[in-house]
Formats: sequence, C-alpha cells, structure tokens
Amino acid sequence: MPLTVFDTKGIPATRRECIEAAVVAGGKHVAAPHEAWIAADPFHDGVRVLLTGPHGFQRTVTFTLEEVPAAITQRVRETLEE
Repeated sequence: MPLTVFDTKGIPATRRECIEAAVVAGGKHVAAPHEAWIAADPFHDGVRVLLTGPHGFQRTVTFTLEEVPAAITQRVRETLEE
C-alpha cells in the first residue's frame, strides 16, 4: 500500500473509517511509500491531514467533517501530485 495512515485523532467514530479510507484511496497512485496522520482541527472546524514521503515531502490537506469521500480523495491525490 503506497499510503499508510499511522494515526487518526479527534475524529468522531461515525466519520473516522470513511475519512481514513478516502485518504488511503487518494494515495493509491503514488510510486513510493507515503504516510498520513489525520487529526481534528478545532480552530478551523474541520480535519487536517499531514502527508509525508520520500525526499522530505511534507504537505497538509484540510477539509470539513462534512466533506464527501470523493472530494477528500481528490484533494489528497492533487496534493500528492504537487
């Protein structure tokens, strides 16, 4: 699996699995292993995903808790392609 989620904190149980699956789906196309840490972002009333990878790659994706999984997947994919 090219993208591994190491931790998910502060996300309601009803949304946690869906968000985690959407993040993993967004990283299926990468060639090298990447990591993700998902956390609630109370200051912006949403979710923050820290993505890391080889050669010092580090990006953050933010979205609301109500975001649909397809949109989360697309945002993660676009961020990994930068």
